[in-house]
Amino acid sequence: SVLYNVYSFDYRRDASQGVWSSFLLPAAVVLGQIKCSSSSSVYTTVACIASGLLAHSAVTVLRMYGKLTSSKMYVLPCLISTLLLYFFTPEGFSLSIGYGVICTLAYDRLIVPLMKLCPRSFTYGEATVVLQACVLFVASSLTNVGHYASPCSCLETSTAFIQVAILGVAAIGSMSYGFGMAEYNPKWFYVFTLLIGALMLPIAYFIAGGNPVLWIVRLFFEDILSVQLLGYWLVCSLLGCAAVVYQSKKLQKASTVTRKIFHVLTVIVFIPGIIIKPCLIYLASGIVFALFILIDMVRLLKVPPMYCTLQSGFESFADDKDDGGISLTPLYLLAGCSLPLWVSPTPPADNLLAALAGLLSVGIGDTAASTCGILVGKNKWPGSKKTKEGTAACFLSQLFSVIALIHFGYLPRSNLIKPTFAIAVTSLVEAKTTQVDNLVLPLIMYILTL
Repeated sequence: SVLYNVYSFDYRRDASQGVWSSFLLPAAVVLGQIKCSSSSSVYTTVACIASGLLAHSAVTVLRMYGKLTSSKMYVLPCLISTLLLYFFTPEGFSLSIGYGVICTLAYDRLIVPLMKLCPRSFTYGEATVVLQACVLFVASSLTNVGHYASPCSCLETSTAFIQVAILGVAAIGSMSYGFGMAEYNPKWFYVFTLLIGALMLPIAYFIAGGNPVLWIVRLFFEDILSVQLLGYWLVCSLLGCAAVVYQSKKLQKASTVTRKIFHVLTVIVFIPGIIIKPCLIYLASGIVFALFILIDMVRLLKVPPMYCTLQSGFESFADDKDDGGISLTPLYLLAGCSLPLWVSPTPPADNLLAALAGLLSVGIGDTAASTCGILVGKNKWPGSKKTKEGTAACFLSQLFSVIALIHFGYLPRSNLIKPTFAIAVTSLVEAKTTQVDNLVLPLIMYILTL
């Protein structure tokens, strides 16, 4: 078990272990299942597996604090997942055992290799969140294969496209690293990209029930509003690229305030999309996430001709979260803003406040906290670099944003107790935690606004 190695890894610097973070993602998925009685069979399967991961986190914490001594207690998470799968899903006895045992064991056994493969990239808590996301994503993808039937709703089809894209990118990276890095020959990257791309094409045809390119084009050009939104996103993307090029040419590291420009761009990209065209932003966020992973693979594998340009941009914008050499900051930002969309069992319109949890906590709150803390912050929290002025800005910026959304009719005119409490808790966590804000704050806000 990872328990005996938890103190021996090369963790991300200046951060605590953050074991509590391991509860967040499975809790968000399980709570989504409890709150939504009409969730799909695929989501129910994932929620059952998440229950086992939640139990695994509980067993680990109890053992760390000496409340449990026997390692045999790790059988309990496997048993919980298996029983829930058997009684609440149509998977059958054999698949229930397979899913329940394999997913929980994979999570338990892969934490140590992940920490060793990516030194100084994660705290223990951050590594568990990333690994939980991988396990649940793969389980969801495999389950979707057995349950997918075309034609589906826009969100279901988009989910299948995203799963194929991310799994394809993961396959490209794994095969390029495994076969090519021993010889330091970048040609393997291009070989496997073409090979995986050729394999993905018929799968994409099946998902779309026809030409996948035409399906995506129709989605993005189905009406004038979609076209306008696409043009708006293109302008925002060009501004982001221009900021990277400009900062790279200055040959100096970007300041925290400069990096927050991307938080602002993310907010102004996501909010119109979630409110006006949720399926569009859902598909775009997943595909861009896969593209970000692919781009960083090009940099890490030193694939010409883009390697030098990408490395220059990385060196300009890297912060302490990227100390291990992996460009995690943009991935965390995109994932943090998208997580409420990705893990929700229902369309964003059913609970817009929860869908906006990542944007409120990271895009608005964290940006306000950092900017205000740097510019006018004087009173620091005990034992922290963060300021009380920054925390106040974090709280007020999110609260005023929610009030504005209520005023313009996007959120119901119900009482403000629930969002205010969620914002207050998130702001305090932002002030005190040393975990990656972009990863933990959206999950906390999402759980509290469900």
